[in-house]
Amino acid sequence: MFKSKRKAFTLIELIAVLVIMAIIALIVTPLVMTIIRKARISADKRSIDAYGRSIELAIAGYLMDTGRFPTSIEQLTIEYSGDEVVCSTTNLNSDSSIYLAGCTVGGRSVEGYTYGKEETTPAPSYTAYNVGDHVSYNGVTYYVIEDSNSTNDTVKLLKENPLTKTEMKALNLTGISIFDSNGYGLVQYGSSIDYATSTVKQVVDAWKDTTITSGDIATARLIVYDELLDNLGYENNIACTGGCYYIGSIENVPSWVYNSNGDYWTMTAQSETSYIWIVGGNGNIKDAQPSTMNLVRPVLELNKSADITKLAS
Repeated sequence: MFKSKRKAFTLIELIAVLVIMAIIALIVTPLVMTIIRKARISADKRSIDAYGRSIELAIAGYLMDTGRFPTSIEQLTIEYSGDEVVCSTTNLNSDSSIYLAGCTVGGRSVEGYTYGKEETTPAPSYTAYNVGDHVSYNGVTYYVIEDSNSTNDTVKLLKENPLTKTEMKALNLTGISIFDSNGYGLVQYGSSIDYATSTVKQVVDAWKDTTITSGDIATARLIVYDELLDNLGYENNIACTGGCYYIGSIENVPSWVYNSNGDYWTMTAQSETSYIWIVGGNGNIKDAQPSTMNLVRPVLELNKSADITKLAS
């Protein structure tokens, strides 16, 4: 009887097999990683495309709701699924398309990939205004208080007349006492010189909300001393610290700046932690105390896409 013998792999054969497998792994692994990387990049590009389309849909919805083209992406409600897309360049084109560049998806950079075409038409041209132009917006009349030009998309307006007592009462503000001055409303600034917490700011903010057309971009505040000084002809005549009553001269100042049926509130700077002054009915800029009562004459900074009408001088 014959017995068969099973021959085992030798050590050399095992080593050869392992070497062959290692060589195969060295060849295949980069290929597999490349395929995975390309798949990830392709998925990220699709995410950017989906994000771009969602913005274009949001623009269409905004146009239907407001009848106006949005001026910034912040005005839009954008809905899309997937990883977060953030783009360093987001341009809203005049034809309602968009251009995206410098995008990341879930924090991963997708270098060189863009969505849409960058608009090559010239930048939009806006109406140019001059200081003193008389304009109307939503039935309220204003004077332009800052030079602008055809490339600036906002204009600063000073309400022609202070808020009337009736206008203030219509704001339905609680805890604010309104007094009458020939039909115009007088209010106290408050117990603090901080504009951010003042009674006047509450009045101005509430008034802005009632006078702005939906979709228009605007901010409202008091006129500031720098605007009176730089734009409207006042001289810098501050010669004392503390206890000053008369602060600025009225040389060359247009009468519409101060001819407003009495004294009205203003402040030294545009920040909300500003000291307060009063523009007198005769043009003098005077020191103020929060306990005094004065008229409120708001300043509106309005986007030029709004329906602003120039009036005859």
